[in-house]
Parts: sequence; C-alpha cells; structure tokens
Amino acid sequence: MTFEQFQSTRKWSDDLAAAVQSAPWEDDAIANGNLYLDCLFIEAVQPHWPEAVRAQGAWHLLIGNEEWVSDDLSALEQRLYDWAMSEGYGEG
Repeated sequence: MTFEQFQSTRKWSDDLAAAVQSAPWEDDAIANGNLYLDCLFIEAVQPHWPEAVRAQGAWHLLIGNEEWVSDDLSALEQRLYDWAMSEGYGEG
C-alpha cells in the first residue's frame, strides 16, 4: 500500500470512540477526527483541551507513548502510515 492509497482511506468520523472501540477514550467527551483503514485515526483537537495544546495545532496523533499535535495533517498521516505499514496494516 502506498502513502497515497493510505490517505485515500481517510473518512471523517463524528464519534471515533464508536468507530475504534479498542482505543482508550475519556468517558465524558466525544472525539472526532479522521479514520484510516477503518481502525486507525488522527483526532481533531477539541475546544475543551488545554490552551497550550490547542495552540500547537488542529490535529492530534498518539502512537504508543508518543504523541504529536500539529496543523500539518499530511505530516501526521505520514507518521501514522509509516507506523501502520511497519505493523502490517497494509497487507491484504
């Protein structure tokens, strides 16, 4: 799977918690953002998040114990793609 093919799987989700039930979610907040391959996501930064986080950008990516906040969605998609391919998500 190429990076462009991975990007083409992007779908907006108004409720990432419902779409990706294996991820840990805050009980009182509904997360929204972009869903990839129907199981991976880049979350939209939420208005209730701390100002210091919101000032960093509009998108939030968490992989393991590393996280990034940025306005550069394509760069975050590249990080997610690289990780997903290393974990075998692009096979089949």
